[in-house]
Amino acid sequence: MLGKQNADGEGQQVRRKESVVGVRVAALMVAVVLLAAGCGGSGAEHSKGPGRHAATPDLATSLRFSQLKKVLDLQSMPTGWKVGATSLRGRDLPKDSPCRRPSGVCAGMTSHAEVQYDNADSTGNVHIELDAYEDREAAQTGYTSRGASYADKNDREISMPTVGNASVARTGFNKFSAEPFTSLVMRVGAVVVAMTYTHQTKPDPQLLLSVARMEAERIQQAEQGVAPTASLGHEG
Repeated sequence: MLGKQNADGEGQQVRRKESVVGVRVAALMVAVVLLAAGCGGSGAEHSKGPGRHAATPDLATSLRFSQLKKVLDLQSMPTGWKVGATSLRGRDLPKDSPCRRPSGVCAGMTSHAEVQYDNADSTGNVHIELDAYEDREAAQTGYTSRGASYADKNDREISMPTVGNASVARTGFNKFSAEPFTSLVMRVGAVVVAMTYTHQTKPDPQLLLSVARMEAERIQQAEQGVAPTASLGHEG
């Protein structure tokens, strides 16, 4: 009888151990499935369009001028907008370019592109500049420098949701036309963006924010190696 009790006790212990192991294995399998599905707390969301504003991955891809041109495509702008005083232009910067040296004004920069688009009734325009850098560190330095140089002492910093990995927005008046403007400088991975929305009467910060978010998503798409598709074509 004692031998049978011992055998029964050992059998129960084995079954308990097998049950615990089974639970642990099942939990591990669930965790793996959730991680693969992107449900982990640290995973970044991916936006399907400018209307959703998920976290921006901090990518280190260095873009060429040919890629920056696609980011600034007119077809991405609101319906009715057109090319303004500055048509799409830019270039790649040679590695031996003096300004790319550590002490140069474009240290770490690989390419540049800019364009100006006028709104449908020609009462306002958005001027956009893209500077691509060789890595995130160089882009962060460029962002800090650009954020300072893009502002005038009379400009006023305004509150605006962060766009890209880092951004700063300001408002002021154009030195030449005296028209009011809203500007924004942001970093998206290894690209620094400077844009200004100038209007005859009131440069709506929300419009600039929409354009900035759209450009940030198009840059992110280019950095991921896919054709930029985000657009504001449905907006006026």
